[in-house]
Amino acid sequence: MKTIVRRVYLLDGGALDVESSAIVPGRDYGTRIQIPVQMFLVDTSRGFILIDTGNDPDVMEDAEGIWGRALATAARPVMEPRNHPLEQLGLLGLTESDIRMVIYTHLHHDHCGGGRFFPDAIHVVQKAEYRWASRPDQFASLTYVPSDFQHEQLSWKLMEGDLCILPGIHLISTPGHTPGHQSIALWDVPECGSLIIAGDAINCESSITDDLPPGFTSDASAAASSMHRLTALASVAQASLIVSHDMGFFDSLPKAPEPLRNMAARTRELCEAGLSSIYGDSLDPAQLM
Repeated sequence: MKTIVRRVYLLDGGALDVESSAIVPGRDYGTRIQIPVQMFLVDTSRGFILIDTGNDPDVMEDAEGIWGRALATAARPVMEPRNHPLEQLGLLGLTESDIRMVIYTHLHHDHCGGGRFFPDAIHVVQKAEYRWASRPDQFASLTYVPSDFQHEQLSWKLMEGDLCILPGIHLISTPGHTPGHQSIALWDVPECGSLIIAGDAINCESSITDDLPPGFTSDASAAASSMHRLTALASVAQASLIVSHDMGFFDSLPKAPEPLRNMAARTRELCEAGLSSIYGDSLDPAQLM
């Protein structure tokens, strides 16, 4: 079935100031770094879809009041008014009423904080994620902010596992960072090729090359498996893999109002390095027969 996707835009949600090992485990303990907060706008023949909604913009004025001191200290927001999701949509001449659907990779504070601005949209997340976000274990509770997603006016559609929800738009279950994390594949986008938006299943390009899952996980083994799955899928499908919290990678990409362009060659090299790290000599057919 032919894709309904016409273009994909990267929206700039600002940044977070965090401790480095929360992004890549074992790296630069005690060193704080800035990581991008990303949102994606998908232009389709059936209307506009938003993937993730960034931080709650109110944290620009009162992060401790919105998030609490512990989270506001661990993940300090670095935002300007232009990073508001509605301001980012305005770069393309759009308003909140143009968004027909919002898909969430997961419900952490930096991925769903702007959901309330889209009361007329369908909000899509994995059932396991909504359940976990609503009653997380204590160790995982810090990064969930109930006021981000518990709004009576939002219409939720809870999915289970891998699913093609619209022609050319595929949800991929990638648990580990959270129990219900999902990544989103956009197949055969004109002028761009296929894209896999990894979300926090893969934080950085070095996560792939060094075989390191996110520093913050609910299940590290599942997180590693999800990362391996996406790397292999991107390699087989010759899809461009978009990682979540790598500032260098983020800076290299065009931002709205410019659409994303084909990155397949760069991604192939990245995936080949990652697969080599995982499989070693077994990638050589001579070692198998």
